[in-house]
Amino acid sequence: MISKVSEKLQCSFVDQAARARAAKQLSDRDVIWQTHLCLSGASGTQPLDASRLSCGSGRIATEADHIRVDFGASGDGAATSQQLRFALPEMPVVNGFGMRVRLRGWESISYIAIGHTEDASYRHVKATHPQQGAWFDLDVGFRDLAWGWRNGWEHPEERPLGDVRFYIKGVPGPDAGCDLSEVRVWREAEHPDAVFGEERPLRPEVVSNLIDYHRAYFPEYERLARDFMTKGLCPLGGNIQLEWPAGEPLPPRLGEVGSFQFSWHSQHSAIILMLLAVDYSETGALFAARDMVADWLARSFDQPDPNVKYTWYDHGVAERALAMVTLYGQGQKHGFDTRFMARLRRAIHRHAQLLASEVFYAGHQPIRYHNHAWFQDLALMTVGLAFPGWACADLWVETALSRATDQFAQLIARDGDFAVFAENSIGYHLGIERLVATIGVFASLSGRETEIPALAKALSTFSALMRYPDGQRTLAQGDTFRRSNPPEGDPNGRQPYSRREITILPRAGYAIAKANHTERPFMLVFLATSLAATHKHADNLSFTLYLDGIEWLIDPSFYSHEYAGDLPRYLRGPEAHNAFVLPGTDYAIEPGLAQLWGKETPEGFVFAGSHTAVRDLEFHRRIEGVTDRLELQLRDTLRDGANLPANARLMLHCGEGVEVKPETSGLRLSHPASELSLQIVLPEGCDIYLFHGRLEDPIRGITGLGFLQSRPITTIEIAPPAGVNSLAWRLRAV
Repeated sequence: MISKVSEKLQCSFVDQAARARAAKQLSDRDVIWQTHLCLSGASGTQPLDASRLSCGSGRIATEADHIRVDFGASGDGAATSQQLRFALPEMPVVNGFGMRVRLRGWESISYIAIGHTEDASYRHVKATHPQQGAWFDLDVGFRDLAWGWRNGWEHPEERPLGDVRFYIKGVPGPDAGCDLSEVRVWREAEHPDAVFGEERPLRPEVVSNLIDYHRAYFPEYERLARDFMTKGLCPLGGNIQLEWPAGEPLPPRLGEVGSFQFSWHSQHSAIILMLLAVDYSETGALFAARDMVADWLARSFDQPDPNVKYTWYDHGVAERALAMVTLYGQGQKHGFDTRFMARLRRAIHRHAQLLASEVFYAGHQPIRYHNHAWFQDLALMTVGLAFPGWACADLWVETALSRATDQFAQLIARDGDFAVFAENSIGYHLGIERLVATIGVFASLSGRETEIPALAKALSTFSALMRYPDGQRTLAQGDTFRRSNPPEGDPNGRQPYSRREITILPRAGYAIAKANHTERPFMLVFLATSLAATHKHADNLSFTLYLDGIEWLIDPSFYSHEYAGDLPRYLRGPEAHNAFVLPGTDYAIEPGLAQLWGKETPEGFVFAGSHTAVRDLEFHRRIEGVTDRLELQLRDTLRDGANLPANARLMLHCGEGVEVKPETSGLRLSHPASELSLQIVLPEGCDIYLFHGRLEDPIRGITGLGFLQSRPITTIEIAPPAGVNSLAWRLRAV
C-alpha cells in the first residue's frame, strides 16, 4: 500500500513538473492555439502516439515517459543521416513547431535539424552543437530570427503541417539513438506584446551592474565618446576610432576588417556614448547613442542586412542585446517616446529569443563549448532579470544559468585553489573573469543557488598569480594583447617579493616561479596548455621571464584574428615563442598534445614538460632553477634520445629595449633601465642569428601589441651543434 501511494505521489510530482515546464516552454510567444503531444499525461496535452513515428532503420520502443529510438553504429565509422518523422494526427494551420529530444551514444554530430515536409522538400533549421545525454527543446517559429537566419530571411506565412521531422547527421556509436518525449505545434500572434505584461521600470540593480560591466570593457570610454561628440570619430572596441564624414551613412573604413564590423554591429559605439551620458550627465551623448541604435534597427533589423555574418554573429548579438537593454533603462529614465520604446522592446525580445534558441547557440563556432556562448548566456540572463514581468523571464534565466554552468564545467579547469580558463589566453582569461563575475552577480540576483560566484573568485586568484611583479602586466599568451616595456622599466616591478612562490598546475598547463635576485623580483612562466584549441598558439613548452621591472623574454602576442595573414600566422606559430622548434614544420594545436609536471625543491624548483604537436616527434624540455638568485639550467631533447634535426632551432624573443650582444660562451642581454643583465651560456658549436624588425619571409623580430599594432624587437635564433641529441644551456642574471 505504501509503495502504491509513493508511486502515485511520484507520478503526481512528475506530472506537475512536466506541466510547469511545458507552460514555460512557449512563454516567449503570444500563442493563439497549440497542440501539445506527450506521454506524461500532463493536463492540457494529447497522447504521443508511437505508431505515428517513423525512423528509417531505427528501432522504436515506448518507455514510461518517452519514445526510445535506437540506431546503433554503421560499422565503418562513417557519418550517417537519421531522422525521426512524426505524422501529425491532423493538418493544423500553424506557424511554429518543436520537439523535446535527447541524443545519446553518437561519436560525433555534425548537426541536427528540425523542420517539416512541404512540396516533397524538407523545410528546416539546423543546429550545429547539440548536447548529448540531456533533454532539450528544439522549437522554432516561422517569424523567429532563427528561422530567418537559417533560411535567407524568408518568413513564410502560417500553413497546414502534416509532419514534424527531426534530423541527425553524425557518426553513430554502438548505442547511438534519440529519445522523443514531446511534439508541439502552434499558431502565435505576429507581435509578442502580450508576453510583456504591464510596463515596469528595469530592476535598478540589474542596470547598475550592467553599467559596471560595460565600464570594465571600455576603460577609455570617456576619451572615445568625447572624440565622437567633438570630432565625429566613430568609437569601436579595442579603442579603434574611424573617420566618419557627416555625409556618409557608415564609416568608410568599416568594411576593411572583420573586427570593425563585429564591434559596429555589437553596438559598442552606442555603449561607449551611453557610459559618457551616465557618468557625466551628458544628455547629448545619450541621444547620439539612441540615434545609432535607431539607425541600426532601420538598416539591419527591419530589413535584411547583406553583411549576414557580422550582423548576426553570435557574440555580437549578445553584446547588442546588452546595449539595447542599457538604452531601454536610459529611455525609461529620460522619458523616451512610447513608439521608440515599443520598437526597442520588441527588438530586445527577438534578440533574446534568438539567443535562447538551440539553433543559434555558439552558432558561428566550430564547437559548442566556447567563450562566445558565455556572452549569449549573460545577455539572455540579463534580459530575463531586467524584465521580470515578461512571461518568459524565468525560462530565459533558467536556460542561461543551466547553459553557463555546463559551459564552465567544460572550459574552466579547477587546479587546486585556482580556476583557469581553458582557451589558452591570459587576455581572454582576464576578460572572462569579468564575464563570469557578472554572471555570478546576476545569478545571485535571480535568487537561485549557484557556485558561479565562488568560481569567479577562483578565476581572480589565478589572474593575480599570473601578474608580473608590477601588479599590472601579464605575459601575452595566445590571443592576448601585449603591453610594451616602458623605456624606464616598471618602478612597481622592482619591489622584492616577501617570499618565494612556486606554483605547478599540471591540469591547466602552467608552472610559475616567483623569487628574488639581489632584492629584485623575477618571475618565470612555463607553458603547456592543452585543454582546448581556441585562441591557442604553437607555444608548447615556451616560457617568459620578467626581472627588475622589465619583461626580458616575451611571448610576442598576436596581431589580429585574420589568422591567414603573414604576420598573424607567424605570431601564432612555433618560431614566435621561446621554445625549441622545427621551423617550417606543421604544428597541431588540438587538445591533449602537451603536458607539464614539476616539483618544488629546498633550493628551488624543477619544471618539465613534453608535447607531440609535430607528427611522429615528441619534444621535451626541463627547467631547473634556484630561488636565492636567477639561475636556470635548461635541456631540450626529443623522445628516445634521437639526434636533433638539422633544422632544429632554439628561439628566444626579447622585450622592447633589450639589447643583445654575442659573447664567447653565448649571449648577454641588457636593458638601459636595469643594472642587471642576463647571460645565456650555450654549448660550443652553436650558430647564433639575430633579427630585428624583419617583415619579409621568414618573419622574425616582431611583436604584436594591440589590435593591428606591432613593433620591432630582437629575436635570437640558435642552431644547435651538428650530431647532438640534446641542447643543454643556461640562463642567469649577473
